[in-house]
Amino acid sequence: MSGPRICFVTSYPLSRHDLGGSGWVDRRLLPVLVGLADDLEVVCVTGPEGRWSERVGEHEVPARAAGAVPLELRGDRGALARVAAGMLVSPEPYLVRKFSVFPGWRKAVALLRERAAGRQVVTSGWPGLVLGAAAGVPVAAHVAHNVESTIAVEHSPRALRMLGEIPRLRRMERRLLRIPDHVFALSRQDAVELDVAATALPVPLSSAPTGASAGRTVGFIGKASWPPNERALHVLLGPVHDRLSAMNVDVDFVLAGKGTEQYAEHPRVVAAGPVADVADFYARVGVAVVPRFGSSTGVSVKVLEAAEFGVPSVLPPSLAEAIDPDGPWLVAESADEVAEALRRWRSGERAPDAADWARQQDAARTAALLGNAFA
Repeated sequence: MSGPRICFVTSYPLSRHDLGGSGWVDRRLLPVLVGLADDLEVVCVTGPEGRWSERVGEHEVPARAAGAVPLELRGDRGALARVAAGMLVSPEPYLVRKFSVFPGWRKAVALLRERAAGRQVVTSGWPGLVLGAAAGVPVAAHVAHNVESTIAVEHSPRALRMLGEIPRLRRMERRLLRIPDHVFALSRQDAVELDVAATALPVPLSSAPTGASAGRTVGFIGKASWPPNERALHVLLGPVHDRLSAMNVDVDFVLAGKGTEQYAEHPRVVAAGPVADVADFYARVGVAVVPRFGSSTGVSVKVLEAAEFGVPSVLPPSLAEAIDPDGPWLVAESADEVAEALRRWRSGERAPDAADWARQQDAARTAALLGNAFA
């Protein structure tokens, strides 16, 4: 029996490894869709105008973008002012208006309408769903990476709160999530908490580690300026460091990611700053610290990425529950618990086998769930 023709809508070109976790997830979903589809192409919300190819194993998948749609505005005051002004005359939240206020958005809408003709549309991540709704195309399946309104409650700036961002976003999120025929969530918790019938979708891991990492340092990877990461680094280099010192635990930290070089002089930090290859980072570390404070949504790409390299993670209970409550984690909530988990790891008392867990993550499970959307 022949498979469907699929149009996969993602946020940005999959080759842009520097743009964050959304692309990491989509690079792992794309091979699954290649296996399901007779014909597959990618439409990106933002990216260079025109057509190019994305490499998926032995396959070349055509990809397109209309260009001129900004994805990140935090450093552009002029663009932010334009979005804020647009919100005064529109009921759209910032997380929609940040796209729709720009002229390039109309070109992106037209591109998706053209490429969706005769295809089953799969959107992945919030920007893709927003574009699908704006284009008015039927959406067979949507993969929700997070509950966007939960993130807004925790991190939305005061200026956006004054413009009503949180209630606007809640209303819009509920409306848009009712468009797809099937909704999948990366987090087990999100699948329950989304205001629609959603199914938890495991992220298929892309490698088969041969064994546990031989590294002996504690690793942290992520952009330092992102508020959750900034808070996590302050806890790791402050209270966690102090507690490790009080317990006489001798362990060094390796920090990777833009902006982490500002912490290079900390007494435990032996390396900091951007890395050209994440494999080099994971080769140095034996455990990754992935603290998360406040409301939790989505899964941590860094936990899954670390597992691909055979590196276990220290993470809070909410994140362990979201991914796999029985996974190879060192579960810790407070700074004292994180320090104790690191002590147990360093002494050899607790050494979870992340490599074995990663090998057990079967892409066939993901394919079977996604395949239901095209049945």
